[in-house]
Amino acid sequence: MHRSVAAQASFSELRDYAEDLQRSEGYGHTLSEIWQQPEVWRDTARRMGSARKRWQGLISRAAAIVVTGSGSSYYAGKCVETVIQERTGKPVLAIESGELLLLGSGVLPTARPLAMVSVSRSGDSPESWALIERLLDEEPAIEHLVITCNPAGRMALGFAVDPRVTVVVLDERCCDRSLVMTSSFTSLVVAALALGYPEREYVTSVENLATGVSGLLEGPLESIEEFPVEHVERMLAVGSGSLQGAALETALKMLEMTDGRVLTRAETSLGLRHGPMCALRERSLVFVPLPSQAARRAYVADLMEEIDRKGLGGWKVLVGAQTGGVSTGPPDLVVEMPELEGMGDEWVAVASVVVGQLLAFRRCRAEGLRPDEPSVENSITRVVGKFRLHRTAVGEV
Repeated sequence: MHRSVAAQASFSELRDYAEDLQRSEGYGHTLSEIWQQPEVWRDTARRMGSARKRWQGLISRAAAIVVTGSGSSYYAGKCVETVIQERTGKPVLAIESGELLLLGSGVLPTARPLAMVSVSRSGDSPESWALIERLLDEEPAIEHLVITCNPAGRMALGFAVDPRVTVVVLDERCCDRSLVMTSSFTSLVVAALALGYPEREYVTSVENLATGVSGLLEGPLESIEEFPVEHVERMLAVGSGSLQGAALETALKMLEMTDGRVLTRAETSLGLRHGPMCALRERSLVFVPLPSQAARRAYVADLMEEIDRKGLGGWKVLVGAQTGGVSTGPPDLVVEMPELEGMGDEWVAVASVVVGQLLAFRRCRAEGLRPDEPSVENSITRVVGKFRLHRTAVGEV
């Protein structure tokens, strides 16, 4: 019979326990998947480089680009849409797969040819593959790029023979076995960022990101371990542009891994004042990935000062290359990664999500839940189950 692992055990202690004990405690998959991220990002960069000749023409031909996915995969699209548009000079939209399936191709950009980039962990989400099937049937001027973590998924296998679909499969290790997406989310973001970067700059950026996050994960983690996340009852994650994608994902991780016991919301940097700020209470946490660009950062600094001046919220978590000029106090957690200096918000977004994963993991265990499967009533599952797919006839109102 296995002895129980204390909820407050350090990350180092948890990782040192025997694999069978980690599995019995329900955290082995999640913890290893968090820690493997820098390594699989480097592998992701190599795979995207090897496949560049297959997808580069598709992106070059496109008059506009849509990045789509379901759940966390859609948030991955939000992390990359701004930078891909800036880098390619083409209109780029992140649209949720379910919304496209529900609302139809009328919500797509009208420009053709159109590149549809579908990102997915499992490749088996019903709305994601159904959307590609429908568009292949109805929209011949759309070319598809599928980026998936699962070589055996429907999106990897079902469309590979269609000349309008290019499939890139990432390392199977990042097809997370835990219920929640950790390395799969960040790897999908890293993969999609290749679409907007010259190859050499992309590889260098991935290496800088991996080095910075490796330094965090392999260094002393006392500040995160000692942060009183067990007392948090609400969390607001704040970010704009690429950092909005990070805020959405961080909020979802805390919500999923506490089985809804910590209420969360993601908001934009300037949107927080327009109502959501009223949610800040004594046991509230404000999670803030810090923008790289000076003017954007100044807006965030002003917002943090206002929160302090009004005495709102209990704690702040700030993540960035450096946090100088942003209001912090003794209760707050500041995570600095100098390797991010000079890098765009899209890279800060990935690094900040890792910090959010660590906090959500500890809050999950403080609740007595199992990080690999935190949903007690099975309200959510690793892959969304099959549901009825409806189709509107052409011309139907």
